[in-house]
Amino acid sequence: MNKIKEEIISMLIEHSRIIYSVLSDMAVFYNRWAEDYEKNKASLEKKKSKMQLNEEDADAIKIQLIQNFSESGAGLGNFISLILKMDNVLNYPLEFVDMLPNIKIIAKDNQEITKRYEKLINKTIEMADVLKSTIKSLRDNPDAVFKNTTTIHELENEIDTIYRQFLEFLYSNEGLDLRILLRLRDSIVLLEQLCDRMHDIADEIRILLYQ
Repeated sequence: MNKIKEEIISMLIEHSRIIYSVLSDMAVFYNRWAEDYEKNKASLEKKKSKMQLNEEDADAIKIQLIQNFSESGAGLGNFISLILKMDNVLNYPLEFVDMLPNIKIIAKDNQEITKRYEKLINKTIEMADVLKSTIKSLRDNPDAVFKNTTTIHELENEIDTIYRQFLEFLYSNEGLDLRILLRLRDSIVLLEQLCDRMHDIADEIRILLYQ
């Protein structure tokens, strides 16, 4: 691998670590919100601030990569496209944690909602972990890259099923206030879109394998 691609992949690896960290913090934020939003409000604000700082670090990596390598020659266009797609992923968890405090339910009294949220979030974290390993393998393990991108595709199918089942549960729940239902729906749409974006990244990585 030439020196330029090695430098780019090192930056992509660092960016992917930030993605995983932000999504992990999103999961922690959700768990504390579900436990008791009012009780945990101060710690949730700190968690959100940490996520925002990490997003800024990721944005700096994106900008540096584009500035340093966008005019370095042919064959690097897909790397630029990849970092743009990776950076876009971080918008979704930040929007998700912005939305949760506006959903006024007592999570402990809505165990089915909590269970379905957890299932969707856990699969999202699993996908982010596989994505991180995939990008690390870009250096010298194309077989692992191909295997991991296939796993991401399979996870995306599982997540689509979990999402549709969650959506159907919400629409079938006559006891939910309409405004709460719509906010719950919008929040899980964000998670589903987040996973779609990670799946798009996996497709972009497949292209890199055959350059």
